[in-house]
Amino acid sequence: MHAPRLRPRFATNFFSTDQFFEDAEHGELPRYSFIEPQIIGWDHNDMHPPFWSAAPGLVWDPPSSVLGGEELLARIYDAVRSASSLHGSNHLNTTLLVTFDEHGGTYDHVPPGTAPAPTAGAPAGQFGFRFDRLGVRIPTIAVSAWVPPRTVVNEEHWATSVIATLREKWRLGPPLTARDAAARTFTDVFTLDSPRTPEDWPEPVARPVPPLHESLVPLDAPLGSHARAVFAGALALGTELEVPAPPVDLSTATGAQALDAVHGLLDDLFPRLKG
Repeated sequence: MHAPRLRPRFATNFFSTDQFFEDAEHGELPRYSFIEPQIIGWDHNDMHPPFWSAAPGLVWDPPSSVLGGEELLARIYDAVRSASSLHGSNHLNTTLLVTFDEHGGTYDHVPPGTAPAPTAGAPAGQFGFRFDRLGVRIPTIAVSAWVPPRTVVNEEHWATSVIATLREKWRLGPPLTARDAAARTFTDVFTLDSPRTPEDWPEPVARPVPPLHESLVPLDAPLGSHARAVFAGALALGTELEVPAPPVDLSTATGAQALDAVHGLLDDLFPRLKG
């Protein structure tokens, strides 16, 4: 949706997590970083469970483990905790905010509350929904030297609290919508008068990620329905952004052929993600 507007920044602002770890070590993190896990593909680490385990016989998703997400989060946490550069970014001036886009399907005894619609007077959407209430709660964790240990925040925050906090921190201008205008910021969670040293931070250890053999998804086999939809979307994005991609018939293409086509496309769009 926002790809055309972000297109000029694809080559300058999108990097691999390897660059994040290097910048954290050398005190060169930018003022704001957004870390996106690997959402699709072999052994993805976005904490989504592998769909195929719940529906045997349906090739919706390649093999993966939610433990991959835990391992990624542990590495990011360790990078922030151990950041000790005397100049630039370090553990004293870096906050790691971990949040999710959905609750994971677990039961919540707290009913969703109401919230202002992002745009007043906007027409109702599907099933008459006017975006005037919240969804179920999602976990969010703030990691900072300025947060007391074992802190539990009971005040209500919204997903748009991230936007509200960024606007307040860097004086980015007026609210984007009524939703972030009304959202509580995260400023009040930083309550310590003196920072905690890294030695006082927890030392979580991620569980080992089980090895997954590539033979579980043979690349010489035809694409499944989910894979065809994903690859079609990627190729359509390239067409919209005027980036040529090799012609490929997804109705007959194998996984290897589709990957070659999309990798070439993405290498052109995101040159700093090559690897």
